[in-house]
Amino acid sequence: MLIGKIRIKNEGGGWFAMCNVCGSAAAPEYGALVAKMLEEDKARLSFSRAMAAQFSGITKSVYTSINWPVKLVYPMFEARAAYAVPNNYFQNLTLDGERLGNSFAHGAMRSVFFAGDRLMLFSKSVSFRDAGEFFTSFLLLHLEKGEYKAALDDSELRITADVEKPMMNLITGKAERKRVGFSFVHQKVAGRIVSKEQVTQSARFREVYGRYGGAGYKAGSIDIEGYAITVPHFAPHPYLLQLHERFGYESNRQFQEHVEDYFRAHLQG
Repeated sequence: MLIGKIRIKNEGGGWFAMCNVCGSAAAPEYGALVAKMLEEDKARLSFSRAMAAQFSGITKSVYTSINWPVKLVYPMFEARAAYAVPNNYFQNLTLDGERLGNSFAHGAMRSVFFAGDRLMLFSKSVSFRDAGEFFTSFLLLHLEKGEYKAALDDSELRITADVEKPMMNLITGKAERKRVGFSFVHQKVAGRIVSKEQVTQSARFREVYGRYGGAGYKAGSIDIEGYAITVPHFAPHPYLLQLHERFGYESNRQFQEHVEDYFRAHLQG
């Protein structure tokens, strides 16, 4: 299995086995949540294979570059669009030049995380039919150093990739070469986190919601976290936020304000 030990330098030149967030992810509470998610994904994949006969696009959008099923014990951070409204929740990701779905749904995610020196991408789009959930897209991808670029300065963090990889089609069981592209951005969130009340009263909110389904829709991340972020950003996965105190943060918002620390530890360590 490709998952390895994470080691980063401390100020004295020595080594820690893990960054603080990665160390806390070994907690059984977090592991249980992720394990439950992966069991649900197994069921979704099984139903996806059945649904592929009705929806041919599924056959062209469910891939992994590592063994599946897999055990994951890593903190994950979602690449979310500004405001993270339901119909434009995630930042863009392409597979063979085709943009994958960006909408919010139960079971959907578009997360990155580090496993050793590798950057991992785990993206899922989920739909519902006949009392079951299935994937309209599924991508579990590992990227070696040199297969992605990361730039971090005083204004933003940007992680990009445009790479062709051998992958397994989890519907057909066949190996294929697929091209994956993304340019995920995390802009500084200081002064960009606004309360639910502020957002719902703003003209900008009405403009964004008018464009992506109307303000009558549930407010995506606002309903989950109680706030919105007005710039594209990485957000702690909801499982991390459920356990924010276990990860050393007093609130969801404080965890969000320190997301960049995780990436600095892995990219600059």
